[in-house]
Amino acid sequence: MRRLKLMLLALLAVTLAGCKPLVADEEKLLTVYATFYPIYALTDALMTDIPDAALHCLVQPQDGCLRAYQLSDWDAYMLASADAVICGGRGLESFESLLFRSGEKGPAVFVALYNLDLYEGKADADREESHLDGPNPHLYMSISGAKLMLEGIAGALISLDPRYSDAYSANLDRTEAELDQLFKDMRDAAGNIEGQSVALMNEALIYTANDLGLQAAAWIERESGEGLYGDALKDCIERLDASGAKVVLIEKQAPASLIESLESAGFAVARLDVLSTHREADGFDGYIEAQMNNARAIGRAFEEIRR
Repeated sequence: MRRLKLMLLALLAVTLAGCKPLVADEEKLLTVYATFYPIYALTDALMTDIPDAALHCLVQPQDGCLRAYQLSDWDAYMLASADAVICGGRGLESFESLLFRSGEKGPAVFVALYNLDLYEGKADADREESHLDGPNPHLYMSISGAKLMLEGIAGALISLDPRYSDAYSANLDRTEAELDQLFKDMRDAAGNIEGQSVALMNEALIYTANDLGLQAAAWIERESGEGLYGDALKDCIERLDASGAKVVLIEKQAPASLIESLESAGFAVARLDVLSTHREADGFDGYIEAQMNNARAIGRAFEEIRR
């Protein structure tokens, strides 16, 4: 049954790949690029010990929102050597449409979030439209979501390079087992916090909150790394006060001045890794470590408010 499911996913991946030929040459080196680190990390786990294959992360570490990243000339140059590109899709890459425009001369393109259920919601109903509207593509922050993405990526790799289909399938089984253990370890590390309220100040963290059984009492919409000043900061703190939440989840690269303002207002702040600032060398192990550190940081924040 598992093999049949992967074969169906592979067929889906073929439709996304367009007219790019599949790898058939026994000695061909398969070159794969993943757009951002979290996509790279999951793909890295699936390509462990695969011969004749090279995996690279296209975009370097980013302090800002991944959704706002614009493809550079250097990125385009690197893609010229790619056989395939694994992207998140669904709004994660602002340049997704450019990847599909290369046609037969360009790399095969696989969308990891295709047809998956994503969180949708607006934090500020009265504000102007932005790229933060619509489906929330940071599903990789969810352990169960990451498992679904893994299955799609595995199907894509099998369709592209069927020479090592058994190895990809074995890597998928192993990685899913690691993620199952990670979920349990994160719950243990966070402690007894299920059902507690938190305030979110980064859209990616809704998936972390859901995994740990937390309730989002407030959601302050802002870009990663963005500061709040003057009236915007005052309004933020008023909304947090009104929510009743005492723990705030925010990305680790948030400005120190913002963190200090939140703590001065009486909130315990958990600075979390939204997986945008990692390098290729961190691999899948970096994903595991980051998720565990996030769970520990949230647990410490709740301990702080209990004192």
